[in-house]
Amino acid sequence: MDFFSNRPLTYDQPRTFEANFSGERTLLDVEQYPSNFIKTSRQFLQLKILRYNIVTFLPKSLLLQFARYANIYFLCIAIIQSIPVLSPLSPFSAIAPLVFVLGLSMGREGTFSQLFILGWEDYGRHVSDAEVNSTPAVILKSRDAQKQQFIFQENFFKSLTWADICVGDYIIVKKDESFPADLIILGSSIESGVCYIETSSLDGEKNLKPKSAILESQRMYNNFESYSDRILKVDAVVPSQDLYEFDGSIYLQIDDQIPPKKFQMSGKQLLLRGAFLRNTDWILGVAVYTGQDTKIMRNADPARVKSSEIERIMNQLILGILAIQMVLSILTCSLSSAWMHAYGIDSAYLGYDRSTNFNLLAFYNFFSYMLLYNTMIPISLIVSLEFVKVFQSYFIEVDEEMYVAQRDKFAKVQTTTINEELGQVEYIFSDKTGTLTCNQMEFKYCVIGDVLYGEKDEKPKAIPNPQLIRQPSQTKIHPSDGEVFQHSIFTFDDPELTNIIAGEAESGKNKVNLTITSLDGKAKLEIKTQSDLIDNYLTLLASAHECLVQYDKNNQPSYQGPSPDEITLVDAAAHLGFRFTGASASEQKFVIKGQEKKFQLLKSFEFDSARKRMSVIIRDDRGQLKVLSKGADNIIKGRLAKDQPFLVKVDDHLQKFSRIGLRCLMMACRVLSEDEYRDFDTKFNNLPDGPEKKTLLDELTDTLERNLVLLGATAVEDKLQPLVPETIADLLKANIKVWMLTGDKLETAENIAKSCKLIQGDFTVMRLSENTEEACQNKLITNQEIFDHCVKEGRKKSFLVEGQCLEFLIKNPILKSGFVAMAKDCESVICCRVTPKQKADVVRMIKDSLNKICLAIGDGANDVNMIQAAHIGVGLYGNEGMRAVQSSDFALGEFRCLWRLLLVHGHWSYIRISEMVLYFFYKNMIFTVPQFFFAFFNAFSGQSYFDAWYIAFYNLIFTALPLIMRATFDQDINYRQYINYDENDKIKDLQLKQEQYLKNKFPSIYYIGQQKTIFTIPNYLMWAFIGLVHGMIIFFFTLWVVGEHIVRVEGHISGFPGFSLCVYTSIILIADLSIAVRTKLWNWFNFISITLLSIVIYIIYMLVSHYWTGTLMEYTPLTMLTTPQYWLLQIFMISVIGGTEALVGQLARELFQSPTDLMQKQVKSFQINLQSWIQKEERLAKQDSFWQGIYNHQPEEVELIPISDGSIKNTNQQQIVL
Repeated sequence: MDFFSNRPLTYDQPRTFEANFSGERTLLDVEQYPSNFIKTSRQFLQLKILRYNIVTFLPKSLLLQFARYANIYFLCIAIIQSIPVLSPLSPFSAIAPLVFVLGLSMGREGTFSQLFILGWEDYGRHVSDAEVNSTPAVILKSRDAQKQQFIFQENFFKSLTWADICVGDYIIVKKDESFPADLIILGSSIESGVCYIETSSLDGEKNLKPKSAILESQRMYNNFESYSDRILKVDAVVPSQDLYEFDGSIYLQIDDQIPPKKFQMSGKQLLLRGAFLRNTDWILGVAVYTGQDTKIMRNADPARVKSSEIERIMNQLILGILAIQMVLSILTCSLSSAWMHAYGIDSAYLGYDRSTNFNLLAFYNFFSYMLLYNTMIPISLIVSLEFVKVFQSYFIEVDEEMYVAQRDKFAKVQTTTINEELGQVEYIFSDKTGTLTCNQMEFKYCVIGDVLYGEKDEKPKAIPNPQLIRQPSQTKIHPSDGEVFQHSIFTFDDPELTNIIAGEAESGKNKVNLTITSLDGKAKLEIKTQSDLIDNYLTLLASAHECLVQYDKNNQPSYQGPSPDEITLVDAAAHLGFRFTGASASEQKFVIKGQEKKFQLLKSFEFDSARKRMSVIIRDDRGQLKVLSKGADNIIKGRLAKDQPFLVKVDDHLQKFSRIGLRCLMMACRVLSEDEYRDFDTKFNNLPDGPEKKTLLDELTDTLERNLVLLGATAVEDKLQPLVPETIADLLKANIKVWMLTGDKLETAENIAKSCKLIQGDFTVMRLSENTEEACQNKLITNQEIFDHCVKEGRKKSFLVEGQCLEFLIKNPILKSGFVAMAKDCESVICCRVTPKQKADVVRMIKDSLNKICLAIGDGANDVNMIQAAHIGVGLYGNEGMRAVQSSDFALGEFRCLWRLLLVHGHWSYIRISEMVLYFFYKNMIFTVPQFFFAFFNAFSGQSYFDAWYIAFYNLIFTALPLIMRATFDQDINYRQYINYDENDKIKDLQLKQEQYLKNKFPSIYYIGQQKTIFTIPNYLMWAFIGLVHGMIIFFFTLWVVGEHIVRVEGHISGFPGFSLCVYTSIILIADLSIAVRTKLWNWFNFISITLLSIVIYIIYMLVSHYWTGTLMEYTPLTMLTTPQYWLLQIFMISVIGGTEALVGQLARELFQSPTDLMQKQVKSFQINLQSWIQKEERLAKQDSFWQGIYNHQPEEVELIPISDGSIKNTNQQQIVL
């Protein structure tokens, strides 16, 4: 419910209401359905259901933070530290860091700014909400109501705001205005009832979409002088997220007819809130969904919250460390109890007597040591990780090598929590159309009857030339304002077909003698000649579609539609003389062979992934009723009548088209008699409302779209995007298995796979395309034998699977396990004839069965299920809208950008995050060890070894920034070695060859993340052991040097504070030195963070703490800084520990060389050899002809020759090693 009223937030039930013409509303009208008042400023960011107000915001905003175990733990620590009898530390020193960390974390997630009502981000939402809610709206009133309420007599309209609109209001929207609620269109300024809307704010698509009122309502509401104000009843289904689906009914009183006549409504009549009215002066609609029920609000998903595998393991380690902490606390409190029982009474200075309860004191010490050992768990680890991932995401988004100029798009990161998983991907699931291809279609061939048109003298090659495919298209993919993007390219040229259409070719008179008769025999269509057949074929192309005509600023027409395929076919028909010029809900207009014609559009059934076909029912200019259908060949073939004269030839041509990777559709039609259509229309309009309506409608249309007669087929080409073959080849080299999931037929999918190197020459291809489950099982057994043979011989493998077999595999656990066992080790898998649901099922099958990191990439709404099912979802900015991008974790301009996203940024992110987490545990171990051993020197009394504020600042300030900078900028290797290339062309050529060599090697080092070589339990134990050893060295050596020795000429000893300060300083220096030794890429950020932001800040604070009264360090730092022991101790620690770290690191690199180490050595060797060669060249250049003879022992001018292993050799056989 809404916070301030009894109105529901949503109304998740079917609704029936009467439209409101009165201008007044009852309490029931207001409270039954959600308000149209939008309050996104009160919407909880992560949990959409939880809404907050000024009272409930703070606890709800903290709920997310305390969903993390670490934050709950530190909250408990802060509470314990606030109890004086248990805590040896100041309560503020625990509470302040916790508040600081929580505040930073909320700020990073965008909720910190909402802690107060005037928080900037929330205030921005509040302002935006107020602006939207106060937007003016106009409703239409009953003429009778105006007579009764003469105060509103100026016109038929009443002004309201968007917030005031209720379900049932009649809304008037004018050109270029946005729709204030989801409306059912009743009338339009265009006579036919059509209007055009732009939905870019909902799905990113800028193509105009046609919507239209039904013919009967258009007649009743086509002007404001004579509109009908009779009661209008509306039935509508439960509101849903689907932007394009709507089922409902309206009841209209036609000519005083009683009862009112029922008319079915669909998505064609629904105008969506947030969309804009274009190219139409006005529309009149009735509000059906308001507020949170509108589709735009239903699609306002909460932010995706994903966690990586490293974070999950890290949480487990934290729980393990907590167990160790408790064990150590129990150990020390037990030793405390033993010591007090043995020596407590004898130690008079403690004031203990025989009545003292030593067990209770030991119990108190348990909590004291829990507080002292809590430094084992780093309080700032999580927030540091979050900031590092945000910084990493920023550099991904500004990476110029991932910029796609043709779309004017950089990469975009929408989920920052899984950056490191980009370096661990083992399976990629990719769509084909628009993802691997450009989704810009070229009309290549058409088969009309049994004749192929468009065939050139030279026959098409089986596989397109990869060199040509790689070339970037010169077509503007991202047009400037005012331009209309051309989804299709028309280069089709067939003089024979053109002459037949013009009536100038004798072949057009060839007899066809095809008669299409209605099922009841009352109507028939006779197609006598090839020319007649071509006319019917092209009429189908021009009529059976959902395209609309759009004009650019130069008044040049172009077609916009739901898919590039559909636009291409309509455009082809227009070029061939059958030009579609516009449509309404009930009419289509054409210019056919120069003559204007109109067809009555009776019904339209749109294409979707389940139907895989599109049909219209038209009444042509001769009064003939026809069903025109186009669709996938396997769908249309199953719906054809018997004895098709063209089927064999058409099917043969389609097989050839598939082998060269073309996209094919079949064209068919059917004739209806008046009685057949009347019967269908009655059934259509009387479909019952409710959940079963869609099923019944599908059954009704299924019956209609049968007994079709085949007219021909089309073939269009969709070229590969730039660098797709190279990108896939490198992904396969990186041991990433690539799966292509497409709706195309098997032959088309296979040839596209060969073009983009998913199937290479040395691959053994296994196929699974059976029609029954039993046959599928038998084929799987055969493929298993082939698979075993390939494994034995070490051959690479690829698997081709059709959608029908996938259905068997998904439903049958035995078949699924057998398939997965083979497919997991195949270099590539191609799944064809798959639906969007099957795409998601395939991803889940591998994800759940193998527990491997899976990435899904696509560009269209049909890829959303797949993208959301994978660990990592990548959306491409394509030509099919923004649904894929909006549902993804990462958005890219082209498929080629995936190379750098995974092999570079993913590789770096995994290494950075893994080493950061391990180092965090190391530096906390080295800090906790002295505290543990100090207990043995203070009778296990729970005394803190360090000053409370020194403890608090260790993780938050002194050691935080160096680690964050390293995790943001460090690189083990980069193929980009030069910011600017040398001006000398020879040197520049060498530099480019070096970079290309390194780039070619990058796939070979991707295994580091895939095999999880860094963040492992053994590595964690090793780092913990190193921390233990370093901590022991620092503690005991410091104890030996300054423990009880005189450190000043006055005879003073260091005392406990001086001892603590020496150890603390050593820990800071060693922590910084360890990170410096392991840093591979140095820049100013690293240097400043270690020197100024760590060491210098620590020194400043140390000096300040000298005068901080009431603390352990009062009057200690300046005293110790004047002693030689302090400085010699730090020098010794740096020399021994730092030197050992550097030596061990170098020995490890020499004795256990990884591919990365070899690449680094080659880079250094190349730089040395290149510099030596440049110096020789410069020396030769300075010598004139007189001195040349004296230096004849010098080598002649060097000509550089690349050799096979990637190195470079000169003519004197000197080799410059890369």
